[in-house]
Amino acid sequence: MTKSRSLRIALSVVVAAALAACSSTATTAPAATTGAAAPTTAAATSKVYTYKDMTVGFIQTGSESGWRAANTSSFKETATADGITLKFYDSQNKIENQITAFNGFIQDPAVNVIVLAAVDVTGYDDVLKAAKAAGKVVVIEDRRIDSDASLYYTYIGSDFDKEGNEGAAAMCTALKGMSGANVVEIGGDQGASAAIDRAKGFREGIANCTDESIQIIDSQNAAAWDPTVGKSIMEAFLKKDAGKIQGVFAHNDELGVAAIQAIDAAGLKAGTDIKVIAFDATADGFKYLISGEMFADIECNPLLAPQVYKAALDDLNGVTGQASWTPSEEGQFFASQGADALKAILATRKY
Repeated sequence: MTKSRSLRIALSVVVAAALAACSSTATTAPAATTGAAAPTTAAATSKVYTYKDMTVGFIQTGSESGWRAANTSSFKETATADGITLKFYDSQNKIENQITAFNGFIQDPAVNVIVLAAVDVTGYDDVLKAAKAAGKVVVIEDRRIDSDASLYYTYIGSDFDKEGNEGAAAMCTALKGMSGANVVEIGGDQGASAAIDRAKGFREGIANCTDESIQIIDSQNAAAWDPTVGKSIMEAFLKKDAGKIQGVFAHNDELGVAAIQAIDAAGLKAGTDIKVIAFDATADGFKYLISGEMFADIECNPLLAPQVYKAALDDLNGVTGQASWTPSEEGQFFASQGADALKAILATRKY
């Protein structure tokens, strides 16, 4: 072996050793694999998401009430305050529009969170599965859906069954001392969980009235929660059941106000001749509590955006253990609290 060749071999060994030494302090290269690479997760990349990293596709039911307007404002105002990018869609109370919007947000690479306020309780399984496959975070707000809870992170909204129970208790108080009192029901959109559960809870509750025997003698739903339809329903009840109605169970403030207008137009006095119980406790409902024309208003809190956005951020950051349902905090209001007290409460409310 020549001297120059020996020198070349020695140099090669030194270079190889130096490269080996460098690789021991650098990031280890991934081992060779066959087939598709495993998807990268937030945990694997150690990325910590903030609100500014969130682009939310919010699918709202529509704009059918003051409650809904407050709910929409909550999401828009909170998004602006927290630096969240919000893409808002008004589905005009049509489930087919919601499905179209859902698919659009699934395909939108910028959207990493989808929030749904469902028009109906069923019909969302396919888009929920597609969203999960696409790695989108899904949070259900306001109204529950009948889908496997594993298909979304959590549902944040009211306990509508409990609200129905509370409305029944208020009706029992309103009709206290009456034997064989009759109530009519003006329901919300029949496919909505709010309408379904309030109706169920109310029936459960009036069955437990101890001093009264209350029965629902007529019931009809107002499509899309339309107060014009609600007023027509009440007008028909007043003609059909003239002199027989002591109470009205209205599924939201707008329908309760519509019933009051029909009662007044019929020459009767709401709050005296017929007791009205409604739900939501919006500013419009408070006006009729203050006047005494509405006996009670059961609150349904629309300001859900902070809870929803926090849940979505938790999911983006891999937080587990979230409850499948987080009820919102709500109260009850009565005309018997007095006009001054109710005006003071109304002055502090955002809806």
